[in-house]
Order: sequence, then C-alpha cells, then structure tokens
Amino acid sequence: MNGKKLTAVVLLAALSVSTAACGKTEETPEAEVVAVEVQTPRTGELTVDTTYIGTAAPQEQVYVIPKASGTVTETFFEVGDTVQEGDVLFRIDDEAAQLQMASARAAYASAQAGVTAQNGGARELQNFQTEEQMRQMRESLADTDEQIDDLEDDLKDAKNTEKDLQAKLPKAQQALAAAQAAYATAEAAATPRIEAIKLEIARKQEKINELSTVSGNSTEVAALQTEIGILQEQLAAVNQELAGAKAALNKAQNMVTQLQSGIAGASSGKSQLESAIDQIEDGQDTIRDNLSAAEQAYAITQNTVYPQTDAVGSAQLGTASVAINSAQMQLDFCTVKSPISGIVESVSVEKNGMAAAGNPAYIISNKEAMTVTFHVAEKAKNVLAVGDHVTVEREGAEWDGVLTEIGTMTNPQTRLFQVKATVTGAGGSLPNGVSVKVYATTQRDAGKLIIPYDAVYFSAGDAYVYCVEDGRLVKTDVVVGLMNDTEAVIEEGLSESSQVVSSWSSRLRNGVEAQVVSIDGEAVVKQAAPEENAENEETPAGDGGTAVTEEAE
Repeated sequence: MNGKKLTAVVLLAALSVSTAACGKTEETPEAEVVAVEVQTPRTGELTVDTTYIGTAAPQEQVYVIPKASGTVTETFFEVGDTVQEGDVLFRIDDEAAQLQMASARAAYASAQAGVTAQNGGARELQNFQTEEQMRQMRESLADTDEQIDDLEDDLKDAKNTEKDLQAKLPKAQQALAAAQAAYATAEAAATPRIEAIKLEIARKQEKINELSTVSGNSTEVAALQTEIGILQEQLAAVNQELAGAKAALNKAQNMVTQLQSGIAGASSGKSQLESAIDQIEDGQDTIRDNLSAAEQAYAITQNTVYPQTDAVGSAQLGTASVAINSAQMQLDFCTVKSPISGIVESVSVEKNGMAAAGNPAYIISNKEAMTVTFHVAEKAKNVLAVGDHVTVEREGAEWDGVLTEIGTMTNPQTRLFQVKATVTGAGGSLPNGVSVKVYATTQRDAGKLIIPYDAVYFSAGDAYVYCVEDGRLVKTDVVVGLMNDTEAVIEEGLSESSQVVSSWSSRLRNGVEAQVVSIDGEAVVKQAAPEENAENEETPAGDGGTAVTEEAE
C-alpha cells in the first residue's frame, strides 16, 4: 500500500472514531459533482523486480606466488599496470641460488674427479669427500627439524586462536539474531505510531489553518498548537526508541563481523604455516634421499672392488647432475613472471623488501568479463534460470548481465542460494570486490488487464475501484493479481473499455455525479452544463432506498 492510501485509511479510521464519539453522521451534498481523471485498463505484461546486493570479481584472477624467498632486487609493474603473459614482474636476489649452482657444479666436477681418482686408485680422497657431504646433510636435517618445531608451535597457537574465536561466534550470532528481532519488533511497533502521530499533526494543523481565517479563535488556535507540540515530542520519542534499537543491531553486527574476520585471519595464518612446514618437509625428503645415496656410495666405495667402482662413479655423477638441475630451478624461481595477461590489482612486494615463498606477491585480473555474485531466497531461485538477463548498477551506471550459475545448496548461515551473473564491457568501472545492485525479475504476469496501483482501494481485505458509467461514479469490486509499486493486474471485475478513476479525492462516493477531466492522460474539453437543475436528479440509494455514502480508502 502506497503513502496516499495509507494516509487515507488512517484518516478514515480517525474520522470513524470521531463520528462515533459525537453521535453524528455527515450528510453528502445532494448536488455534489466530483472532477476525476480516468484511465482505461491496458493489456500487457507486469513484472516485479527484486533488488539484491552483489559483489563484483573478475572471471579470471591469479595470485602470483613466488616459490623462493629473498630480497627483491627489481620490480617492473605497479597496481593498475597492464601486463602480458610471460612478462617479468619482479626479481629476487639470486646470490644464494648462484652459490648453490656454483656448489652443484663444483660437486659435479668433484664427482667427475672422484671417478677419475677412484679409477686411478685414490680412495682416501673419495672417502673424505663423501664423509664431508654426509656430515653437511645431517647438519641440514638437524637445522630443518628445529625450523619445523618452531613452525609447529606457531601452528598450535594459530589453531588455539581460531578455536577460541569460533567458540565465541555462536553467542555473537545469537546476540545478532536477537538484535535483529528486537529491531524488527521496534520498527513494526513504531511505524503505525509514527504515521498516526503525523496524521494527527496534519489534522490539527489543518484545523489551525481553518480557524486562522476567522478572527476570535486565538485561544483555540493556541491550544491546538500546544497539542501539536506534544505530538511532535511523542514523534521524536518514538524515533529515538527506533534509533536505539538500530544502534544495538549495528553493534551486534559489528561484533559478528569482527569475530568472522578474526577466524578468517587465523585460518589463513594456519594455512601459511602448514604450507611452510610441508615445504621444509619436502626439502628434508630431498636431503634424506641425497644422504641415503651418499651413504650407499660410501658403503660401495668401502666394500666393493674396482669393477663396481665404475657404477658408483656413475651414480655420483647422476646425483651431481640432479643437484645442478635443482640449482637451476632455484635460479629460475628468482625470476617471477606473469602467468596471464591482465591488470595488476595488488602488489605486496617492493624493491629491497622481502618476498616470502608461498605468500602472494601480485594479484592479476583479466577484466574483460566480470562475475557478479549475489544471494537469493528459494522462491526467487526457483524463478530464475541460467541465461536470464539482469541489470547491474553501480554509482548510477548500469550494465546488462546474464545469469551463468544458480546454486543448488544454501549457505548454512544465511539459508540463501548463491547466484552468479556475467557482465561484459564494464572495464575499470567495476573494481574487484565492490558492491553493486542487481535487479532481477522474480515475478511476471502477461496478457492481463493492468491499471494504476493508485486506482485500487481496499476495505476489509476486499479490493474495489471507482469507474465512471453514464456520468456517475460506480464502486466496482475487483480481484487483484500481481502488483508492483505503480501498477496492478486485475483478474476479475473490469473490461478493456472500463473507465477507471485514477485520481484520488475524499469526495469519491458510489453514485456521485462525475466530471471527467482527462482520459488516459489527455485533457477532456468541458461541455456546457444542461439547463435542467441537477437538484431534480434522483440520489442513488442502497438497499431499502436509503442513500449510502462511501469514502475512498
């Protein structure tokens, strides 16, 4: 119900109470003529759009994660720059990797020399080299064990933090639900009170205006002004109560948001620690493999004869070759390239700063197409279909979107279904992560008679309109179907030729003579009135011949 009708209903209720209290019935003037605007029903389609809040994100987005840690020596792109696939984004100091490569090459040369020495009978030198390698690898294993212990302590702390926050979240969510219910209750109670007070203020102000035109009513005017002041104070009190409930709701929502953010941060930190532990353990496996190979080579060197020495030398050369390949891989890790073409959204590294393996350094998005994600209730989900068009709006700009995905499972917290739409051509107008409005058609009715919503009145749950027939108003019962803010579908009660009164007046009565001033928005030229006195016309009467006066709602 729109504002006009709500005001009329409340006014009608107030007038009814006033009439009952005074024990008087206002009589309708017999010769009353009401000027009205009429509109004939149109046949067409009526839709109801629902507005949702969605989040925009690129359809293709990658997190560029370095596989090596170290000091950043060069960066080549900043936020907002356009990159192509394969472009070098930044470089990490490769001094350690170069040393590793040199060491690997030296190890290979040493292995080669060892083979030569072994073939020449210099076993003592070979034994020394092998023992030294094994000692270094054992020290490396001991160092990595200490690193894993430290990381596991940090992981335990992160898990405890996450567990504590998750334990607090249900209570905060219960508090939020209670605040939402309290606000809804307060709003439901305050709205009719506010409307009633505003209506009473308007009525008293109108009375003041009437009294002001006649001298000698200053006392009564002052009394009415005092009453208006009291009503305005009551209105302010109601608004203040409603504002208090809203503040409590906002506080509860902030608490839930903070807890959820803390849980997400703890979970992210836990994932990073677990990833770091996995990487170190992978490195330990490589060291253990190398140590095992060295130990086996040492045993073979000590306990085999020359025919077997050649096989041992070959294995050593293979291990040294793997070390070179591993060192080359580490060198390659120091040059980080873009895996896709797109726009740089985020940069978390800088020259002379540190880059950490496993942590995102660049975020690159391909914005040729954006995905807008929003959530709907089950009723709307059952109406929407993949391929439907929606309208996406942000800051006054609109784009056409096409539904590409409709979820089949609800979010366990919101009980809503996730829906995704693809928007093309938005470019930089839809930054990653911004909120947008999504307008989706959730109800549709076609091939029905449609009239302005303002022309429909309701009484005790029944709908009716006023039509003009033979120059008089006729109250006509109708069955209303789908409605939106401006129009309503009429299922029964009207035809395509009906002249429905679309303008409101407090003098609308069944049987009152009507003067049509416009039809479908076009002005009607006023005809000369007949000479006969309209007072001789018979007044329409209800059952029993008694004239009936009905006020428009």
